[in-house]
Amino acid sequence: MADINDNISSYENSGDNQEVIRSVSPISSEPSIKPRNNSLLGVFYGIGMNVNNMIGAGIISTPGIVWYAVKSPGIVLSLWLLGGIISMAGSLTYVELGAIHKVNGGETKYLQTAYPNPKLLMSYLFSFMLVLVIKPGLLCAILQIGAQYFWYTITGETDIQTYKPESENTSSDDNIPELNSIGWNLPFSPFWFVKFLAILLLFVITVYHMLSNRWAAIINQGLAIIKLTTYSIIAIAGIYGLYQNKEISGNNWKTKINGNTGIAEYSSAILLIMFSYNGWNNLNYSLGEFRNPEKKLILSNSISVAIVTVMYFLVNIAFISVVPKEQIASKDNSHETIAAEFFNQLFGNRLIITRIFTFLVVLSVMGTAAVEVWSGSRVIVAAANLDFFPKYSQKLRNWNKRFDTPINALLVQFVWCSFLMIFVGGSISISNFKLFSNLASYSYWIFYLATGIGLLLIRWRSENNEEKFFKVPLPVVGVFILGGVLVLTFSFIIDDALQLSPMESAIMRIAANQ
Repeated sequence: MADINDNISSYENSGDNQEVIRSVSPISSEPSIKPRNNSLLGVFYGIGMNVNNMIGAGIISTPGIVWYAVKSPGIVLSLWLLGGIISMAGSLTYVELGAIHKVNGGETKYLQTAYPNPKLLMSYLFSFMLVLVIKPGLLCAILQIGAQYFWYTITGETDIQTYKPESENTSSDDNIPELNSIGWNLPFSPFWFVKFLAILLLFVITVYHMLSNRWAAIINQGLAIIKLTTYSIIAIAGIYGLYQNKEISGNNWKTKINGNTGIAEYSSAILLIMFSYNGWNNLNYSLGEFRNPEKKLILSNSISVAIVTVMYFLVNIAFISVVPKEQIASKDNSHETIAAEFFNQLFGNRLIITRIFTFLVVLSVMGTAAVEVWSGSRVIVAAANLDFFPKYSQKLRNWNKRFDTPINALLVQFVWCSFLMIFVGGSISISNFKLFSNLASYSYWIFYLATGIGLLLIRWRSENNEEKFFKVPLPVVGVFILGGVLVLTFSFIIDDALQLSPMESAIMRIAANQ
């Protein structure tokens, strides 16, 4: 927390708003955004911000789905490692872009520089999609997942049905409800309660981001620490289980799950993994709030991606070592509830353990949502600085002088997300946000790919006339671009069993990841 506290006083005394200024450089002559003169954020916060966004509730379900899809534990770990490598390549690519543009907004500015003609078109398209679809869609999905878990944590109801067809429902003598990766399909009675509970969670997160950047940073850091501690405990418990029950662990590691694995299964697994890593670029949306942003960015991005890669690797080892592969291979969707199976194997079917587990999921979801709220408001401000909102740009770009926070942008984000949560979807199940999740995730990777290619265009256009603090090796950029092509291509491979592409079948579960 030292990086946050060192310069709090100097930050709170700075009330300068961002301005649109003219900059003439070999790279671009378009209007740019003057960096904010403050120093609230440092490496420690940057790491926490990325970790908070990358590690979402999906880590409790995605490992089982991937294991079920590809059958082999060795291949499972290899794919998670591949996801980490692509994410690190993307993260380092964005470090160079952040070193060139030390301002808030991320791709809003990068695409403006990389694709100057037609003027501001790519930047506008990205801002439009992020402000109206991507961030709100993810927040709606994330917070309704959190609300459903919070509902169970509070009430302890055990008559919650899983989200699957009636023909697949099986009776159980256990008094613990089955978990499902797309959330619990609650009875009709708490429909509006849970919906407004999701809005309440968003309201709480928005309010503390409006009142103080300092306290927002501290709270978000605390949620990140809780999240890392939770999954570290899972990893340690998995190592304990590895030695405690060598029969299960040995059987899991030595033999594959029965069944065939084709290109559709690998496609689905890779998509799930890549969406699980999503969030490594969030610091680029608030670079104007870092002191020496280029130095902080390279450390924060690389360290956070490395931490998440190691954490995902260890959590997968833990799950594979403890949960019998017969449970994963069963047809009762146990592979989607691998974390619940994990806790049941270690602690037995105890309701109190499940409720503790669900509360930790709520905190994990809130941490992810908090980072989305923070970064989403910064993109709104950056877009307003480029006058992308007719009549309202002046108000949306302003930072409140008393609190030095983008209150107007945060309020607009809250109102729009609340509107979507109330009026979109016929039931509380997260699957009703399939459209938003599909569009949000797929759109993100379109712009990731465009941004990676854009860096090469910026280099070519600048003709190496500018000294750069950091220049990512060309092969690293190539890995990121190829990863983007891979994700977008695999999105259209059909799963014969489901008659859905992996994008459709995976995203129904993956909204909890972001």
